Amino acid sequence: MFHIRLKSARQAINLTQVEAATVLQITQGFLSKLESGNTKIPNDELLTKIAKLYGVTKSYLVGEDQEIPRFTLLSSMQQLVITDDSAPAGLRALAMEKALVDALEISNEEWQMLLGLNLPNINKSGYIQLLTTIRGVSKQ
Repeated sequence: MFHIRLKSARQAINLTQVEAATVLQITQGFLSKLESGNTKIPNDELLTKIAKLYGVTKSYLVGEDQEIPRFTLLSSMQQLVITDDSAPAGLRALAMEKALVDALEISNEEWQMLLGLNLPNINKSGYIQLLTTIRGVSKQ
């Protein structure tokens, strides 16, 4: 059951095995083995990282929780920002507000630009202002 839920949770948030493995800091081959049921359930640390990335609970992944999660449909870059502990706190705060991100319609390219700036002392509002500025400059 774990391998089925693992794969469906990854697919629900539109991540490839390569993208997920990169964020999780494991090989794509190992993730493939996990998803095909060819290896045992990973240690608690990795299980926690997977659950956080996929937006589900560990209990759901291992079959203890029968409730089907409402997968949060996030872009792969938004999910990467949320789970990247080295991403600036203000940018991570923005990424965690799905309704706001949906309203702003932030593209993967814009996420990459914002992440590339690496401004640790900018809060969520500052990143929204930066996004507006980037869009203004891009139109010219």
